[in-house]
Amino acid sequence: MKKLISLLFFGLIQSAGFSQQTQSLTLDSCRKMALEHYPVSRQAGLFTEIHNFKQESAHRGYYPQLYLNGQASWQSDVTSLPVNIPNIEIPSLARDNYRISLDINQLIWDGGSIKSQQAIDFTTLEINLTEVEIENLKLTEAVNQTYFSILILKESEKLILLAMDEIQSRLTKVRAGIANGAVLPANADVLDAELIRHEQTLIDIRFNRNAAIYRLNELTGLNPDASTVLILPEYHDMPDLDQWQRPEYQLFDLQKIQFDNQQQMIGLKLMPRFSAFSNLGYGRPGLDMFSTSFEPFAMLGLRLSWNLWDWNITGRNKSITGIQKQITDTRKQVWEINQRILLNNYKQEILKIENQLAADHRIVALRTSIAASSAAQLEQGMITSSEYLTEQNALTQANLILGVNKIMLQRARLNYLTTMGFTK
Repeated sequence: MKKLISLLFFGLIQSAGFSQQTQSLTLDSCRKMALEHYPVSRQAGLFTEIHNFKQESAHRGYYPQLYLNGQASWQSDVTSLPVNIPNIEIPSLARDNYRISLDINQLIWDGGSIKSQQAIDFTTLEINLTEVEIENLKLTEAVNQTYFSILILKESEKLILLAMDEIQSRLTKVRAGIANGAVLPANADVLDAELIRHEQTLIDIRFNRNAAIYRLNELTGLNPDASTVLILPEYHDMPDLDQWQRPEYQLFDLQKIQFDNQQQMIGLKLMPRFSAFSNLGYGRPGLDMFSTSFEPFAMLGLRLSWNLWDWNITGRNKSITGIQKQITDTRKQVWEINQRILLNNYKQEILKIENQLAADHRIVALRTSIAASSAAQLEQGMITSSEYLTEQNALTQANLILGVNKIMLQRARLNYLTTMGFTK
């Protein structure tokens, strides 16, 4: 008796130690870790860094531009005066010329091009960040599907193992009948074949489960294994179709804003541009073309640049961006249609599973009553223990099927919520 108590106590300690080591995960923790672990999220910071560089570069367009220019040349002929003035010698110009200068250009007004480019760059940043948000939503959907795949595969494994136990129990009984000559050997062959088929299904389930666990590990970095307990989340409130929170809506709007920015930028190409310039240099000749010596020189001035006519290139480019804006509208409409179809599919799936669950609850209630009745019959000797176990296994199987459908219902509700853009 003491030995039995010691064994039981040791078993309880082992069980407690094992339960402490067992890892449990929630879907929210997996999604949070995926957003931190997966490389996509880091793109947001990189896009912001690129934007800051672009903004600074565009702003420096207002700074003066300095150019150092140098030139040395030889020419075959020079300017000369075809007259002879007594007692005055007119020197001939040098055929070799040398010049080095510092040229400074200062923009005064560019027609608004720099500000327009900065607006384009800012909208580009918003588009890039929204695209990262869309990729993160896809990542969340991948984590959702993987998480629920593991849950369903684990429940399916329980169902297969239960069915195999039932077949093995019947096979033992049939073999006893064969040994007594009461049952044909072919009956055992049928059960053996069914047992092998279930073993194949079990192998397939376990391989798929291991693949899903590996996928969850790659997405989250949490290192789950086959013993990891996944907590089933529950969702109840289903939002209406007018409560969209998908980032694609913002993306389509930003793309249209970008086309407006581009149209504005195109129109600015016909605006005049004013700038100041100066040239400070040293060379031969200087500004005096008839001088044959090296001299310093300087020049200050204003410059106007204005494209008065571009053969309607600007108008056509504006028309192109207008058409691209219309294409964006059609893409948005196509996306909305596909999303509504997808949402309706999920909604119908939710209704179907809810009806199945109602039937599952009735089946469990009936199986519970049958199992209780069989227990009473077993105590009275009216049925064998094998028949009693058959009814108990049927009750267990009904409960497992109920559990699988509960998981599938929560998955369908989560798919609906995620498609709507709800990720919390």
